[in-house]
Amino acid sequence: MVFSGVSSSVKMGKIVIENLYYFSENPMLDCNQFIIVDKENDELALFDAGNGLSLKGLIEGMSKLGLNYEQITRVYLTHEHVDHVLGIYPLIKLLSNSPPELFAYGETAKILRKGDESKIFPGNLGISPGMFGLEIIPLKVNDLKVEETISIGSEFIFKIYYTPGHSLGSICYYESSKKILIPGDLVFAGGSFGRYDFPGGSLNALIESIKFVNNLDVKYLLPGHMNISDNGNQQIESSYRMVQSIGNYF
Repeated sequence: MVFSGVSSSVKMGKIVIENLYYFSENPMLDCNQFIIVDKENDELALFDAGNGLSLKGLIEGMSKLGLNYEQITRVYLTHEHVDHVLGIYPLIKLLSNSPPELFAYGETAKILRKGDESKIFPGNLGISPGMFGLEIIPLKVNDLKVEETISIGSEFIFKIYYTPGHSLGSICYYESSKKILIPGDLVFAGGSFGRYDFPGGSLNALIESIKFVNNLDVKYLLPGHMNISDNGNQQIESSYRMVQSIGNYF
């Protein structure tokens, strides 16, 4: 295996619940990633793709937990930003004989199909694909629909919710029976929440989206950055209070 760019450290993984694994973000513009095991079909589903440079670290972290990256058959994205989608490109290249299917909603799917570099790298961040050793190319993407359900085996059934505010393509994945929320960069543990100053961001939309997920029954909060939590509702409520205070200020 050959990976472009600077090598990353191992992405340390742990079991959240049976057949659901968490891999923590590497420093410098990466994201948390989650693997769900479809035991019935001997396949893996990956949630968010990281920054590309961290793919080697993810694969090493998976190996330590007995997971084989060659079994990744589906990649589900939460939104279109660099730290969540760049890993798609080296992963598809690595699994070129049997590439995983990609799933995204709305603007995220459109951006990836067009290979729109300017939307993947939001704002004036001063970074480019070349810095990650990657080239942005058009991709085949399956469109997700609002309130559509996706099944990973018979054990995990997620519903899709559109939750803009951080970006135009932002969605959450919610598994009601296990009370799991994968919110991307909408809301984080510790009372924090996603930036709304990138193109397509909106403080008002962010407040409404956090208000919506605050009404869901969430035990496991699995956000795109920082720590995960098994006390999800309390964390979301804290973030909602904080973002409301900012909205009231403006």
